[in-house]
Amino acid sequence: MTLSHPKGMYVLALTEVFERLSFYTLSFLLVLYASSPVSEHGLGWSKAEALTLGGLYTLAAYIFPIFGSLIADKFLGHFRSILLGGTIIMFGHFCMLFSANIIFLYIALFLIATGTAFFKPCIPALLGNLYKWNDKRRESGYCWYYCGINLGIMLAGVTGGLLLQEYGYHIALTSAGFGMALGIMIFYFGKKHLVFNSSKNINLKFQKEKISQVQNKALYMLIISIVFFSFWAVIYNLSASGTLSLFIEHHTQKTVFNYNIPVTFFSALEGLTIMVATPIITYYLSRRALKNKYPHFFSQMNFALFLCACALLYFTLLTLKFDVPAFMPKPLQYYEVALFLIIFSVSETIINPVIMSAISIIAPQNYKSFFQSIYLSCYGITGLIAAKIGSYAIEKPFYIYLFITIFMFCAALLYYIVKPKMIDLVEAAHREKKTILKQSAA
Repeated sequence: MTLSHPKGMYVLALTEVFERLSFYTLSFLLVLYASSPVSEHGLGWSKAEALTLGGLYTLAAYIFPIFGSLIADKFLGHFRSILLGGTIIMFGHFCMLFSANIIFLYIALFLIATGTAFFKPCIPALLGNLYKWNDKRRESGYCWYYCGINLGIMLAGVTGGLLLQEYGYHIALTSAGFGMALGIMIFYFGKKHLVFNSSKNINLKFQKEKISQVQNKALYMLIISIVFFSFWAVIYNLSASGTLSLFIEHHTQKTVFNYNIPVTFFSALEGLTIMVATPIITYYLSRRALKNKYPHFFSQMNFALFLCACALLYFTLLTLKFDVPAFMPKPLQYYEVALFLIIFSVSETIINPVIMSAISIIAPQNYKSFFQSIYLSCYGITGLIAAKIGSYAIEKPFYIYLFITIFMFCAALLYYIVKPKMIDLVEAAHREKKTILKQSAA
């Protein structure tokens, strides 16, 4: 088995670096920007209002792709959709330079969310086109692609934090537009390595075939997995967006050798962890594949859910310090929060590539972008839910985190119980698809 990947995978991964640099620069800073006093060039909103703004933006950025993907699949095509989306995102960031005016702030957020609608669901769909349905490199390809995403996250945390310290919110939020411009250029000049839906390399005859009953059942299993993924996504939004940022900013001792660590550096740690974990995980998976013991993507997802629950349990125990006066007003230590992020990020390294790979295998050819957008919409819906949970967690951290920890353990256990039947149904669909392809070739 070869471990090499198509050149297009690297083009898409590098393009995604700069789109995620854009998205997470805004995601990391938006709640802090809105809740900072006007004297510090913030908007002066309350924490609850700032979290709601962050939640609504996240909702828009991940719900809009449902409509963008349909337009891409049916009208524009993936190539034009990505160029259009990237350009809109770029201009949205430039509007952030004037975001002290609330009208410009809303225009900027709307443009970035709209651009994401056209851009985001098309990239994973293009990645799936680079691999045959039974190619064992597919999941490791998505792992490397996700590594590129997290390089963008890490860069967003570092550059956003440094620019914020040096030049303030407006410059930090605007800077990501230049990164998006670079991403557009990489995609445009690397297009010769990609396979688009209009290409002759796509089996159009197979696209037009009706979905069989067996394939339908596999599709239902995919939808069930997306539901369980959405439970994980709630925790992701609590960890990667405003709630944890507020915990770090106001309740964490983060001064090391007289240097005050920027809040966004903790977010960069998430990306760094995933970049370190990715080659380890892909190496393990390749070794298992050589032994014909490759773990099913549903089994990998189940492990990620349990790991997420363990990370939550650890953070829940940390919140017990909030009830001890001796630890106040900053009961958390920077290394304690860092350890939580590292454990949780390993679960992220597993679950996101797995769900994208599952969609690329199970979803009908003409609706792969649409199902990728459904997966992305989980982030948006759960982002708003997480914002509401976060407003309570700031006030009563132990009880709120204890509840969601118990919920996640129960969800992981339920998934473990139903997983064998789900795997059987998906494998039956794979066997049917293999038979159809052989008949078509004959």
